[in-house]
Amino acid sequence: MSTDQLELQRVGKLLYPEVSQFADIVAVYHRGGDVIFEIAPKIAPQVWLEALKRRFFDLGFFLHLYERDGSFVIVAKDIRPQKSRVPWLNIVLAVLTVFSMVFSFSYLNGGNAIFEDTSLLLPGVWFMLALMCILAFHEFGHYFAGRYHKADVSLPYFIPAPTLFGTLGAFIKSRSPFKNRTELFDVGVAGPLAGFVPALIILIVGFATATFEPTAAPKPGDTFFEFGDSLLLMVLSKLFMPTVPEGQQLVLSPLIYAGWVGLFVTMMNLLPMGQLDGGHIIYALVGRKRHRLIANTALVAMLGLAFIWTGWLFWAALVVFIVKVKHPPTLDDEIEIDPVRRRLGWIAILIFVVTFMPLPLSVVSF
Repeated sequence: MSTDQLELQRVGKLLYPEVSQFADIVAVYHRGGDVIFEIAPKIAPQVWLEALKRRFFDLGFFLHLYERDGSFVIVAKDIRPQKSRVPWLNIVLAVLTVFSMVFSFSYLNGGNAIFEDTSLLLPGVWFMLALMCILAFHEFGHYFAGRYHKADVSLPYFIPAPTLFGTLGAFIKSRSPFKNRTELFDVGVAGPLAGFVPALIILIVGFATATFEPTAAPKPGDTFFEFGDSLLLMVLSKLFMPTVPEGQQLVLSPLIYAGWVGLFVTMMNLLPMGQLDGGHIIYALVGRKRHRLIANTALVAMLGLAFIWTGWLFWAALVVFIVKVKHPPTLDDEIEIDPVRRRLGWIAILIFVVTFMPLPLSVVSF
């Protein structure tokens, strides 16, 4: 008998007395990684189902109850964290992302000259350290919130990409369903709040140490990227950046650029749709029906904003086909979040408002 089969037998014996309190057990068997109980309830299932679900959760299992031709079947799904192992994929992706970030910023500033003068890579290293700090705080905020609730969550997966940023961000995977709206909220809000703090600090330092260079007249064929403003960026630049001298322009600092990317990532994650952080937060705040209305409204708004910036079409497609617009229900949607969490939710919404950029990026050619 295999180790997996022995483990399933052990699980069956563990759950057997819990089920037998409420039903006569006709048969117990295994299917895939699930333990199946065929039962004859002693009393109506609605009387004991919620109590048994909570007991299963305490033991690390998710309970499904099905009725077939007058008989009942309980399916127990294991949601306990998996045994630890070296997360090689996470490590490799993180290393690749480090290199792609360094290269992306260095090439943006130095072009082909970086292949001849390696000292030109140093600004890229500063950019990478700053942005990795923001992304790591964001993703480990999710991770530790999930671990606090004993959810089966993965370590962060960083995504290297040949983009202006050298990355498409990062994500964690939840291998167990969210038990209730409180857990959903905590996991959803922890990332944006944790990532926003270092992004804010990095931007303030970047603006305070900003340097300038003489404004050069563009040549025919030159192409420039213009980075969008948000309310927060405008306020921070007014408060902390020295006045730009006449005939001078701001040098693209690695800290300012990393902070800008950090706010952009925060804004996108806070879109109130599907399983984005904003989707988790809004679902936890207002429930399934109103979340669906808000998410669909946000999708229409994104399509409208595509007339300003075509990049919104890419993000809308990403949401529709990968993230999904609808949010799956938690296992117990009836439990509402407490007033403290509601206030944190409004803080997250405020962060979305002040970081929102209708036109995040534009290309200017001469």
